[in-house]
Amino acid sequence: MKKSLNINELTLEQKIGQLLMVRGFIDDNDRKFIYEMMEKRAVGAVQVPYNLADYKRDIKEINEHTDYPILIFADMERGFAQGDYVIPSALALSITGDEELAYQFGAVTAIEAKKNGYNIIGGPVVDLLNGNKMLGLTRSFGSESDIDYACRITNAVLRGQDENGVMSILKHWPSPGDICLDGHAFPDITSYTEEELINKTLVPYVYSMKKSGVGAVMTTHTYIPEVDDTYPTSMSEKIIGILRNAGFDGLLMTDSFAMLGILQKFGEKTCYGMSIKAGHDLILPNYRLPFKAAYELLLEAYNEGMFTEERLNEAVSRVIKAQNAIMEPFGATEVTDYQKKCFERISKESICVIKDDNVDITLDKDTKKLFVLVKENYYRSGVDVPFEIGFGGGIKDDNVDAIIELINTAFPESNIVIMNQYPNPAQIENVIKYSVESDEVIFFTYSAATAYGMGGEFTPQLVHTMEACEEKLSAVIHIGNPYPLEALPHYPRIVISVGGRGGGNSGHSSTVKSCLSILKGEYDPKGKLPFTLNLK
Repeated sequence: MKKSLNINELTLEQKIGQLLMVRGFIDDNDRKFIYEMMEKRAVGAVQVPYNLADYKRDIKEINEHTDYPILIFADMERGFAQGDYVIPSALALSITGDEELAYQFGAVTAIEAKKNGYNIIGGPVVDLLNGNKMLGLTRSFGSESDIDYACRITNAVLRGQDENGVMSILKHWPSPGDICLDGHAFPDITSYTEEELINKTLVPYVYSMKKSGVGAVMTTHTYIPEVDDTYPTSMSEKIIGILRNAGFDGLLMTDSFAMLGILQKFGEKTCYGMSIKAGHDLILPNYRLPFKAAYELLLEAYNEGMFTEERLNEAVSRVIKAQNAIMEPFGATEVTDYQKKCFERISKESICVIKDDNVDITLDKDTKKLFVLVKENYYRSGVDVPFEIGFGGGIKDDNVDAIIELINTAFPESNIVIMNQYPNPAQIENVIKYSVESDEVIFFTYSAATAYGMGGEFTPQLVHTMEACEEKLSAVIHIGNPYPLEALPHYPRIVISVGGRGGGNSGHSSTVKSCLSILKGEYDPKGKLPFTLNLK
């Protein structure tokens, strides 16, 4: 039986450790030190990424080394990724327009999280869109043009999770809608004023505080010079104060301090110390560092007077309060048949269509068709960054054969060619050659704003290839961030799925099958984007 911590019984070493989240285990020495600190009750939380093969072993060992209710965390914006209940993306829920589906997504995510030993999860995301926001698009539920709708979908997910025994972390305060640089690599800067923060970005937090209560919030590293011209959000008492003054008194944690945009300017120790001073209670440190190094840096910051004993005790008290809140998980323990059907609906009903008024969505069955599969070609060799790069995907080597088979089944005798996102001249020539021999051309495209990928735009070579086929362009099936579609030549039909994965480990197959059924006239999609695209 886990026993609650008593702040009055904790040493300085234990208190400092309670303010840190372990980011995994770098090596055996790191693991040994972490377990020693856990036995001393000197670790507040641990992130156990479930994309690692041995996450179950890690959680088992963590529980064996702790006699207090340590927070065990993972991001679950799309559900529990190792299970059978995963949605295409957060925005997919918004496209369905169904709060009940959003609630059941939250409930099932909590059930699966508890089964696997997690008690606090990252999500839902309450960022509001305002144009093609870097990294945020498919992770969000809506836009600033209809804040109330985004609030309702977000809060439905939050209720589903909280009412089924896990703590949710709303993120990322304040996340203004005009961010156009990748904060993993750059200092991301907004022009928002304090008034705009209150009237726009703060609204979903206040909504959920009033409707359901908010136990935890994650902040960004965004610079907001109209509010604080010295420090970014994660180190700014002024920006943190806006959220606290609105009534939030729960656990406040930083976003990852592995993000190089902030590290380049301030360095590890200043980031950690100033974030606690600003009002944070839990630090998500740089996963590239051993936990011992992160701990020593935070202890050094305290000894140098970067934050006070009063602030230290306040932060530790909030960590303990969060730990106590998840001490005895409650709510449902098994996924029902009804909830399984909800996930099937989400995957299908999150697809939407944009078409010309005088055009039938169904393709002519008698025409000679060319399908062009745009395959990703990200460089992977020799680089292993398991935590920060989380939004890749698309048509790639391990699923291209399955997609080709689906096309051949749906539209027999069609030509199918492959070109990369960064195509070479031979691929471009091949596409154009086959387009000459075809009556109509359908492109499969994918776009994801991947961390350190510097955006999800289409390459000029890809756009120009489409322009070369413009006379015969019939449809595009697009998966992922829809904003890059604004750069394309005119298409009479566009089928959009904002995420490619749904229904367990099926990859893109279930989504592609649904999209093809739309073009065959077998399914009339009901989904609607909660924002407007400026298409040609």
